[in-house]
Parts: sequence; structure tokens; C-alpha cells
Amino acid sequence: MTHGLHPYPARMIPQIAERLIERYSSPHGVVLDPFCGSGGVLVESVRKGLHSVGLDINPLACLLARVKTSPLDPKLLLNRWESLRKEIGKEMGALRFRQLKVDIPDFSETNLSYWFKPYMIEELALIKKHLDEIEEEKIREFFQVCFSNVVRIVSGTRKGEFKLYRMPEDQWKRYNPDVLEVFKQKIDDAISKMGEFFDFVVKNRLSATAKVFEADARAMFTEGFPHEAGRILREESVDLIVTSPPYGDSRTTVAYGQFSRYSSIWLGYDKTRVLEIDRKSLGGQPRDKIPNSKTFERMLQKITSEKRAEEVKSYFVDLEECLQKLQIVLTPQGYACFVLGNRTVNKAQIPTDKILAELGKNVGFERVTVINRRIPSKRIPWKSSPTNVPGQKVNTISRENIVVLRK
Repeated sequence: MTHGLHPYPARMIPQIAERLIERYSSPHGVVLDPFCGSGGVLVESVRKGLHSVGLDINPLACLLARVKTSPLDPKLLLNRWESLRKEIGKEMGALRFRQLKVDIPDFSETNLSYWFKPYMIEELALIKKHLDEIEEEKIREFFQVCFSNVVRIVSGTRKGEFKLYRMPEDQWKRYNPDVLEVFKQKIDDAISKMGEFFDFVVKNRLSATAKVFEADARAMFTEGFPHEAGRILREESVDLIVTSPPYGDSRTTVAYGQFSRYSSIWLGYDKTRVLEIDRKSLGGQPRDKIPNSKTFERMLQKITSEKRAEEVKSYFVDLEECLQKLQIVLTPQGYACFVLGNRTVNKAQIPTDKILAELGKNVGFERVTVINRRIPSKRIPWKSSPTNVPGQKVNTISRENIVVLRK
């Protein structure tokens, strides 16, 4: 299936999305993921024959979600790849023998040469040029997802991490991957995964679609929300919400913006917008309000750093604002399922599940249940050093809770 087309931080595992949709969805209902990331919930909705809507402020996440939920005939992709491979291969040989010059996109103010060697930059630019020439949007975006994967692999970032840390200098000097060969491998793997998804959709005669919008859930019912998304997400228009909100601390847990930065810039997304992703995420900017939660008030007293306390407060103010909007779009008796990690800030454990349930009650939700599970993956750092004291580590997130609310 398409779940593995491209890595993405803190993804909800497909089995959780599948079971929540099975348990709480309505026949012919609409599923909403207001923080859709790379689209795992949307893929599972399509597989269950349910229309879905995904929102995310990250343009790369929206690209991944669109491609993962758009079944494409693998025969069509193979034919297009055969001609594309020949075109790129011919020019790649000329480029390596210095018989061809390629235009490099504008990467000013991005420190590109720190993360990519000169030959990598030239060869990636050549591939990008050919992808940009593909006229069919869905096919072009499919190959762009593969290209984004290649950008991450050939770059100097430490492998297996989502934050921007470069590999050790001696390793970087020896690191000379074949860009075109990596691209070929990712294309072959992606076509295989898309083939599984396409065959499943065709075999089961599924017609459900997923609509993906680059949008902020906090902006629903305002002029800052995309018009088409607003036309779909009206009052009482969604039967089920399944989502995993951002964790709220890009420096010590999940840096969505850092993960996406160079892929997004290579793909041509606006640099200013890309560099502001973490700042515009939940809790990224100071908020003057106080969340209406007794659990939050008690927890806040345990955070000794005034700066960190303000950041946590802003996160929950933003989360409460989202809950208000989600309560409006949900149908009566509809369910809202949140997959949450209880992270540690300044040595204080944040009971996000309890706070969310209290905030939800304030806006018209009732708590149905809370399911606790251990996170089996190391995709999220379990220990970090938020105090910046050498050698001092604290737990971040090793468990998560599924909070189920009902309108």
C-alpha cells in the first residue's frame, strides 16, 4: 500500500487509523483529519470506501497525502518512467562528462552547499527539470514524491532522524551516493506500492475520494480558510474526526518543518512559507489566553522555566481553538479520535490526554474513552536534553493515548 511511499515524522500507524475508522465511522460518512500529515488516515478512509478531507499547513505533507490517496495505474507509471528514465539518463551522462550545463534553482539563504555536494546539486537539478516538464499533474506529483525521498537520502543529514543534523565530517567526505541510481530504486519501490493500492481500489470497486487542503484548522470559518475547503467543511458536515495533532515542541520532539525544509525548497515551494512551518504550528507563537483546564493549571506550576511555560500554554490555547472549530463541523453524536503523546517539558510530564478531554468538554464534547499504548517505533526521540546541560537527558514520548470524544 501507499503508506510507505515517503517517510514523515510521528506518523499514526495504519492499524490504529483503520480500527478507529472501523469502530466509529458511519456508513457513507465523511472522515476529517485536521492535521493530516502525509495522509495515513485518508488512505485508510479510502480503503474503507469513505470520503475524507485532510488539512495541513505543510505543503510537502499535502503533496504526500494527495499522492498516497490517488490510485494510479502502475502500467501507466511504468510507461512514463521508461521514457523519463531514458531522457534523464542521456543528459546525466553528458552532465557528468561536463558536456552539459544545468540551471540550478534559486536556493539563496538556504545553506544548500552544507547539505549537498556540488555534483548532487547539479544532478538533482537535472532530475527536477524533467519532472517539472510532466504535464499530467497526478503523474508529475507521484514522481515528485519519489524525488523528495531522493533529496533526503543523498543529503548530508544523519540517517534515521527527522531533525537537521549533518552526518560526521569524516562520513560526509566518504558519502558519494549515485543520485540517479537512488532515484531509480525509489521509483521502482513507489510503483510497486502504488500498484498494490490501485489493485485494491479496483478489486473492491471503491470510489471514495480524499480532498487535501493546505490549510490551518484554526482558520476554519474565517476568510483565511481556503474557499473550497470551507464549502466542504460546513456546520455538521463531518461524521468522524481521526487525527494526531502536532506535539507542540519542534526543538525536542518532532520538527515537522526541519524534516520538510530541503525537499520542499527543491520542489519549488515558497521558501518563506517553508521556513515558517514550525513557527506557525500549534504553540509556535505566543498566545495571551489561558486554557480552561484545571489539569493544565496544576501542570503549569511544575514547569520552572517561564519561557517553556509560555510555549506550553500557547500550544493548548491553539489546541482549544481547534477543538471549538472541530465541534462545529462534526455531526451530532459524531466521534472525534485524537492520538496523543504525553511529552515532558522542563522535567514536567504533560498529561495532554487529560487536558484535551477537559478542553473538549468546555466546547461541547463528552469523553468516551482513553486507550493507552506504548510507541514501538523510535521515530520520536524517547530521550532528549531540553535543558541543554551536557549529558542530562529526560524522557520525551514513549507512550501515547487515544482519546475518544463524542459531540
